[in-house]
Amino acid sequence: MKTFCTIITSDFLPKAIVLFRSLQSFDQKVKLQVLVVDSKDIDSKNIDESLTIFSITQLSEYPLVKALYKKYAHINLDEFRWSLKPVFSSYLLLSGYDKIIYVDCDMFFVNDYNFLFDELDNNDIILTPHWNSTNPLDNPHAFLSNFTSGMFSAGFFGVTKNGLNAMTWWANACHFMMGEHIENGVNDDQRYLDLFPVLFEKMKIIRHRGCNIGSWNYEESKRVLLNGQVFINEKYPVIFIHFDEMLVSTILKGHDQLLLPYLDQYSLAFESEEYQLDQFLHSYKKYKYPGIFMKLKWGLRIKTRIKKWFYKIAESL
Repeated sequence: MKTFCTIITSDFLPKAIVLFRSLQSFDQKVKLQVLVVDSKDIDSKNIDESLTIFSITQLSEYPLVKALYKKYAHINLDEFRWSLKPVFSSYLLLSGYDKIIYVDCDMFFVNDYNFLFDELDNNDIILTPHWNSTNPLDNPHAFLSNFTSGMFSAGFFGVTKNGLNAMTWWANACHFMMGEHIENGVNDDQRYLDLFPVLFEKMKIIRHRGCNIGSWNYEESKRVLLNGQVFINEKYPVIFIHFDEMLVSTILKGHDQLLLPYLDQYSLAFESEEYQLDQFLHSYKKYKYPGIFMKLKWGLRIKTRIKKWFYKIAESL
């Protein structure tokens, strides 16, 4: 049984539903387990029977949940939610699932993902790199984020029962410290993943560049159009996209135009569930329908980028 999970606050349930519909597009039998970390009422009008909702009270007696709640929930609900990723995954694995893939609720699948579960046949853990820039001279800020944000995205991971020890280690690390503490090498739950290839032998890095497309990997994962289809680095079809605020604004500003059809598809998926994307992505309407001054501002930025590109060419001659 192919099972995904995600963790949300109750107001983001529509995002989880849209995520689930995108998963169903490629496997009608797929399951999505959703943990809701706040106590607000859930609007259950569009909930499918294959989408299971867990309340945080259902996990209250599970190891570390009370401790994590006490330490983070009253300070930053996001930190509490992020710290629960390894905990919820462990809970599901011990409840009878052999394999679990966690994805953030703002992911959207546009191609067949079943090969990711196949990877868990021979590996205990799978992770996707951020694919931030690796050239310090070309984009110093993006290069340095390899060492501040981390090498791997915590918005996606796969784990089997044999990887429970890794989830326990990660959960304890999250209990130790969350938040952005660059001086200590900590960025919430994410930087801890950098140690996984060292600590856990049967861990695989998913090198398919079509997985976990985001604004951060624009330079290393080039979007190209071949025979009417978008490929990454002329090789990989797009599998799933992380539609956070940054990527959405980047697409609508025209800086990542080849992803626009996928964003339109994402927006229509919300409408089919009787929601509007701008209810959950506040930047969407702002950048979808910009005023004349905002358009001029974008135009100036594009011209500046073109000038810098020509300067780089001249310097290399």
